[in-house]
Amino acid sequence: MTTDLFPRLLNAATDQDKLELELVRDGRDGAMLAYQKLATKETKANWDAARAAYDETLARFTGRYFPEEAPAPEGERFANRKQALNWLQAQGYKISQGKFYQDCGAGFPSLHRDGSVSRFQVMQYGQQLDVESRGAAGVPTGQDDYESRKAKADAEIKEMQAAKMRKEEDADWLHADAAWMAIAGLLGVLKDSLRHHFHAGQGELIHLAGGDQGRGPEVYEGCEEIMARAFNEVSGMGKIEGVFAKEGGE
Repeated sequence: MTTDLFPRLLNAATDQDKLELELVRDGRDGAMLAYQKLATKETKANWDAARAAYDETLARFTGRYFPEEAPAPEGERFANRKQALNWLQAQGYKISQGKFYQDCGAGFPSLHRDGSVSRFQVMQYGQQLDVESRGAAGVPTGQDDYESRKAKADAEIKEMQAAKMRKEEDADWLHADAAWMAIAGLLGVLKDSLRHHFHAGQGELIHLAGGDQGRGPEVYEGCEEIMARAFNEVSGMGKIEGVFAKEGGE
């Protein structure tokens, strides 16, 4: 993701989407700080989950707010002009590299900023080539071949249009895997935050209970154990994996 993408998304997003963006950013940053402070398998797993949730959210919102910057999903595009040209020639279209590259430069099929080419546009381009060649000849040459290619292209285009509609309908939903990753990352951040505040506030807790300040470490250890049990109960209720052990444990 480009470094300026997050603030641009934040500026363009609705209030609800801004909240989600800020949550995944804070979750990623908090998990990174926790890992830097204490490098364990647990903090590394939390950081990886938080980073994955952040990247997934940015990619999803890029498609929503800046669709021209979001590359088409794999399978709906050719990696570059050469791959698109090879496909056209394999389908029997008579087109030279120079002509195809020139047409791409003119805007159809259009090139994405990463050099990829829409499969949908390439199929439309092929149909246009057929129409042009038939018009230039003045007679319906290669009728069977033309009809076969046209029927195949029409079927693929309709399928791609249907797939696009399904994705647009799902655009407002957060995929389950991404949601669980985001929740796992945020729970890790919450756990580290609670640990910090328990440690910083142990003296206050003892004072409020009218106890011995010298037993601060024992109070903190007790809080850690209670917190670990609570987080392990939460992780066992759903799809979140991992054990929230006490600091120093595995």
